[in-house]
Parts: sequence; structure tokens; C-alpha cells
Amino acid sequence: MKFIKVLTLMLAATLVLSGCTKLSGSAIKINDKVITKSEFYSDFNKVKNVQFKNLSDELKADDSYLVLVFKSKYVNDLIFRELINQELDKRNIQASDDEVNAKKQEIIEQIGSEEKLKEILKENGASEERLQKDLRNEIRTLKLLEQLNVPKITDKDAQKFYNDNKKQFDMPERVLVAHILIDTNPDNIKRKIVDADKNAKLSNEEINKKVDEEVAKQKALLQKVLKEAKANPKNFAQLAKEYSQDEQSAKNGGKLGYIIRGQFVPEFEKVAFSQKVGTISEPVKTQFGEHIIMVDDKAQKGLQPFSKVKEDIKGYLDQQSKIATLQKFAQGLRDKSSIEFIDESLNPVNIQRGIEEAMKKQSGETKNKEPKDLKKIKNK
Repeated sequence: MKFIKVLTLMLAATLVLSGCTKLSGSAIKINDKVITKSEFYSDFNKVKNVQFKNLSDELKADDSYLVLVFKSKYVNDLIFRELINQELDKRNIQASDDEVNAKKQEIIEQIGSEEKLKEILKENGASEERLQKDLRNEIRTLKLLEQLNVPKITDKDAQKFYNDNKKQFDMPERVLVAHILIDTNPDNIKRKIVDADKNAKLSNEEINKKVDEEVAKQKALLQKVLKEAKANPKNFAQLAKEYSQDEQSAKNGGKLGYIIRGQFVPEFEKVAFSQKVGTISEPVKTQFGEHIIMVDDKAQKGLQPFSKVKEDIKGYLDQQSKIATLQKFAQGLRDKSSIEFIDESLNPVNIQRGIEEAMKKQSGETKNKEPKDLKKIKNK
């Protein structure tokens, strides 16, 4: 079982970039804080566009069931975040720049590289500035949790979770691998040369000559990298970043993580699963080129022992405990706070009515849609 750390405790979908819209007026008033329509819909629409980008226009419509359910959750999350932020300000809980930078570095180490973090920000329409703000809020929130009564997770709690969820720890045989790919495949190289020759100026003879030259060049590079990797295995990650032509894994030092049988081509898996831990393979030829494989760890098929997963389980349960404590605390703040929905379309009661109407509409449309074959039978 793999536990993935949540980026923030407070923010479920906060990596968004605030901007300006043509909307004017107030949307929600939370105690003394007024959130304008412009602020709300700018962030809401950016997150919605990311969440629903692959859906049809009908499903992305403002009155669709999916959008209304998402809107309801977004409003409640916004109130939750604002109430927590107000409490942080009230208690004068701060986060230093050094703490923010350390937290950012921790995330970079978790996901593999700063480039990967930039990709995530771009995919979510986020800015570096917004990330810094979110990380600062997370650190402040963690400091708030230190002042609250968060239940401590014991070994006994972890053992119970393990006993109740053993299926999640029953794993297939797997190998932790990294690789360096050098494309020496003549067919792949020829395809690149032909694609680059947009005006078809090269003759077949010239193309074949270029292919032979490039194959020789890549094979020489392969031997150079192999020699350096075997001479100093500790530099494997750096060699992968510099030379591997698998761009995605190269960014992470060639790391592919744990693999199981059936995920990769047979030639690759045959070597990876038979190779000793800590060793570097001879070049393995596949349709993609030639791979230099390094095996960092092996795990046998079967139930992982509790001793091996105990700390992961405790970390997961501790995070769940903190989230539950924070939610309970926020609910207490909400019960004694003044929350006014100036824009009635954002009132959860009205959103729920819209959800019910959308469900009725969808149900009615489904009933009215008869299969074409059935209509043909009725018309006979």
C-alpha cells in the first residue's frame, strides 16, 4: 500500500491564480471579511476549468449536476479556509520565509524535482506566488494544530489498521528500478530523420547513410554512459538526467519506481526481475532503444510484514487525525460565526435545490430516451 502525503491540510484545490473578472459586488460575508463576486468566481472558474476540462459542454454548464455539486463543496471549503485564516490571525500565528522555503523543498523532494513542481503548478493554472501563500498557510495551520487536542497515533492504532486492511498490503513481486535510455533503434532514428526532412530533399541513400551515422553515434554514447555508470554507480541519477532519452524519467534521475510484471516490455522486465540489487545491467535492447538498468530494491510477492509498513501507516493515520481535528475545530468556529450569503446563488440551501432540480431533469431525460430499435418496433 502506498500512502501519498497531502500537499496541504487546509487546501483541497487551492493551487489557482486569482485574477480579475467583470463581476462586481459582494458574494459572501464571513464575520467581518467580505469576499467579492470577482474574487470568488475568478478562483472558482479556474479550478472548475481544470476539474472539468475533459467533459462535454453540457456537463460543464453552470446548472449541471456535477458543477453544482462541485460548487457546493467549493463554497464550504472557502468558508472553512477563511474561518481558519481568521483564527490564525487572531492567535497571531506566523510562518517565516525560511519555514516556507523548507516546506517547498520538502515537496520538491517528494515529487522528484523542481521541474515537476512547475509542471503541476502549470497544469493547475497556479503561480509561484500563490504556492508560497498556500505553503505559508499550511505551516501556520500545523502550528495551530499543535495548540489543539489532536489524538496521538499509537502502534496499537497502526496494528489495528493493518489487521483491518490486509488486502491493501498484499503485494505482487516488484522491483525498484531506474534506467538510462539511449535510442539506437535504426527504425526510430530513420523516422526522426525523415520527419526532419520536411521538403523531402534527401534521397533514400542519403537517409540510410545518416541513419548509419546516427546509430553509430548513439551506440558510442551508450558505451560511454555504461562505462561511467559502472565505474561509479552513485552517479547513476546524474547520468540519467544528462543522457537518458526517456525525458520523463530523466528528470527524476531515471527513476521508474517499483514496477510489477506486465507494466513494461518483456525484454526489460526479464533483466530487471533477474538482476541483483545494487547492480547495473549490460544494455538491454527493446523497441525504444537500449536501456541501462539499475536495480535498487526487490520485494517478494505476498503480505508485507507489519514492521515494514508500520511507520507509513502511522504517518497516514496521524494526517487523518489532524484533518479530522481541524474540521471539527472549523465547524465549531462556523457555529459561532456570522456567515451571510449576499449572492444567494452561493447559498448552500439554494445550491442544493439546484442539485435536486438537475437530478430530476436528468432522470426525466433518461426516461424519455428510448432505444432506437425499440422505437422501430413500436412504429411497425
